[in-house]
Amino acid sequence: MTKLEELHSKMVQVHDKAQSLFEMDNVPSMLKNEYRNKVSQYDNMFDSIETMKGITSKEDTLENLINQQIEILNVRIKWELDWAKRVIERL
Repeated sequence: MTKLEELHSKMVQVHDKAQSLFEMDNVPSMLKNEYRNKVSQYDNMFDSIETMKGITSKEDTLENLINQQIEILNVRIKWELDWAKRVIERL
């Protein structure tokens, strides 16, 4: 398993936990909106780079794109954990 695959797997685990908090009735709508918007942004960034990976043939460009995806996943994991912490503090 590559570093990107491992990190993606970790992100899915964190996302599943955050999603379970998101689905709770007593989570303020402001936090729910923030969650939806940020997750959508991270998904769009990741998918956009995935598309670029499919059209490049240069190895160094591909490596840079993979590194960008790794960074996106790292930032997303940190953000979702911080978001979940704020939700838990408000419950």
